[in-house]
Formats: sequence, C-alpha cells, structure tokens
Amino acid sequence: MAVLLDSSAVLAAADQSDLNHRAALAWFGRVNEPLMIGALTLAELDLLLQRELGVRATFALLQSIGSGAVKVVAPTTADLVRAAELMHETTEYRPRLTDAVLVATAERLGVTRVAAFDRRPIAIFRPRHVRALDLEP
Repeated sequence: MAVLLDSSAVLAAADQSDLNHRAALAWFGRVNEPLMIGALTLAELDLLLQRELGVRATFALLQSIGSGAVKVVAPTTADLVRAAELMHETTEYRPRLTDAVLVATAERLGVTRVAAFDRRPIAIFRPRHVRALDLEP
C-alpha cells in the first residue's frame, strides 16, 4: 500500500535544522511502500522549501519525482467536492484545503498511511474508509 506525503514530513527530511530531521530521514530510509504526494501538497511544499531552504531544495524534490521515487497525484473534481464536505464538517478548527484534499485523496485511493509531523491539521478530519488515518512516522 502507498503512503501519502504531507509537506511537514518532506520539509523535516530536507531541513537539517528541523527538530524532526533525524526521525524523518530514518523513516524515509526504511519505508518500502510507494510514496505519493498530492499536487496541492507539492505546491505548498515548494513555497515552504524555497522560503526555508532555497530553490535547490525544490530542485531536489523535483528530481525525486522525476526519478519515480515519488508519484504526484492530482485531485479529481470528486476529491475537491469531498474536501469541501470535510472542511464544512470541521469549520471550527479552521481546516486547510491542502489537508482536506489529502484526506479526500486518501479515501479515493484507499490509502491509510500519511507521513506527517504536523498531525493536528490532518487528524481533525474523519475519513470514510478507515476510522482514522495512520499518521507516521
């Protein structure tokens, strides 16, 4: 089964000053499942990587995608409709579209594992296909 990547996991692996850097590297080093990143997460990650580490970090991410190590998953219209439902259900928590689309994509693909250090924004959602997503590492 594949693992969806949240921007926080990739950023932690890329940024040596991140408190979760070693844990992220260890996790990426041992994960054997296919890695996927949502197109919205990719855009969010570009902003974070360039702000924190510069354009070379984005180039490294694109190289991982180009080599096939990470597959980009585009949201469908149904994913966006479902994301709106998820956001409506959790309005009091000020949900982010990127996180809601990640959960909707996980539902569509049957993915149960998400790599994320910033867990709260994802954990507020209740996916339909499992009781809760398995947030790693």
